Amino acid sequence: MKEQELNTLMSVVSDPIKNVYKIESRKDLEEIQRIIRIFNIAESQHNKHAMLSIKNLATLRLVLSNN
Repeated sequence: MKEQELNTLMSVVSDPIKNVYKIESRKDLEEIQRIIRIFNIAESQHNKHAMLSIKNLATLRLVLSNN
């Protein structure tokens, strides 16, 4: 999910000129922190999937080289 989609879903307002988020209340701050957590989770999941793909490719090459 892209940052723009998350902003729309969570009703977070950003200032396009300053390229910053407007934090006018505690709720705004919590929404932005939630977006950051989502991006961190997505990044860590991508890294895990990339490592699994590399491992699977190495196993496949090993099997093919033995045949």
